[in-house]
Amino acid sequence: MFKNWFAGFDLREYNPNVQRFYLFAIPIFSGMALFMLLYNLYLIRLGYQEDFIGQMIGLFSLSSGLVAIPTGYLSDRFGRKPFLIGASLSLTVSHLGLCFVTDPIMLLVFSFVGGAGGGFIFVSFIPFLAENAAPERRGQAIAIWMSIGVITRMVVNLIGGTLPGLMSYFTGTSTDLPEPFQYALLFGAACSLISIFPLLGMQSQPPESKADSDEENAPVPYKNLATFGAISAFRGLAMGLSFPFFNVFFQEELNTATAVIGTVFFASMVVGLPFTVSAPGMARRFGPTLTIVPLRTLGAVALGMMGLWLDFPLAVAFFMISTVVESLTTPTEMTFATNSLSRPYWGRMQSLRVTGFQCLSAIGSIWAGLLIVEHGYWAAFALAGLARLGSALVFLIVFGYEKAQPES
Repeated sequence: MFKNWFAGFDLREYNPNVQRFYLFAIPIFSGMALFMLLYNLYLIRLGYQEDFIGQMIGLFSLSSGLVAIPTGYLSDRFGRKPFLIGASLSLTVSHLGLCFVTDPIMLLVFSFVGGAGGGFIFVSFIPFLAENAAPERRGQAIAIWMSIGVITRMVVNLIGGTLPGLMSYFTGTSTDLPEPFQYALLFGAACSLISIFPLLGMQSQPPESKADSDEENAPVPYKNLATFGAISAFRGLAMGLSFPFFNVFFQEELNTATAVIGTVFFASMVVGLPFTVSAPGMARRFGPTLTIVPLRTLGAVALGMMGLWLDFPLAVAFFMISTVVESLTTPTEMTFATNSLSRPYWGRMQSLRVTGFQCLSAIGSIWAGLLIVEHGYWAAFALAGLARLGSALVFLIVFGYEKAQPES
């Protein structure tokens, strides 16, 4: 049984488009991960507080949500490649701007530009992989993409946490100042620029089959589209209320050094990686409902309790549980969503998922910044746990018990 769980992870089984897409993932994830790890800490050293950090993250998410629906519609018609190239360019411009400006208005503008690039990626990657991988390999193709992201972020979090110290050593400035963080973040901008090169030789769009043309005339699956949008909205609210503030929580509340924060993030990804890889096999064995609903409920409890005790080992344990849950449930939900719809609606489905996720994530980030300043981290994390529980309940109510697929 377990051997079948890990079938389909040989990259040679996939076409050149998919292989190039995986090469694109490494630098694009590297740049985003480095900014995710260090940029909030850089803003703290510029004198900004959590409320402004929440506004910046909220604008990034809002921008992703606003571009999602037109991106899904247009990429269904014209292909994913132009939007992937646009993602590389947008994130490069955003990252360079965020490194060199300190005016609050311009910081918000560059955050918004970066959000558009993120939206292009979030909308495009599932339809792209579904179009270019065989139906029986879609789950594995998505899991490989997510695993590459996990491995890349693992390495970046481990090395990135030490970069400000190295920049401090070479420049003779203290890590209490913003400059070492600024120089470290320039490596992230360079990664975003490099990511464009694997895309240049990619085919724009696979040929459309007769089955696709017939499916386009079928009734629009409004119920499924709306449900996946709602599930993602709850997940986005949970993410906005919690994830952007984990690094600041560890440093400000638990007095954790930057290098240790990077190590914690690295360890969480080491723990989560095998679960990401095994997610397609687990979903085939137990079915999507028994994979998603109980685990997401467990993750909701862990997330909600994380801010209640200011104890480093407990916080790390809850953080690890939350990471494992997302590693298992996210690829399972993505694969289920793709398999439940015909190809002409993949882009639109993913655009609704991204719109729901990013718009509610924007609200959550802004809300969390205000809650943290007024009440503390426990309030934001508790609401995040409730939102994650909501995503599990919506899935259960609408789809009920989905049977496991027989092992092939």
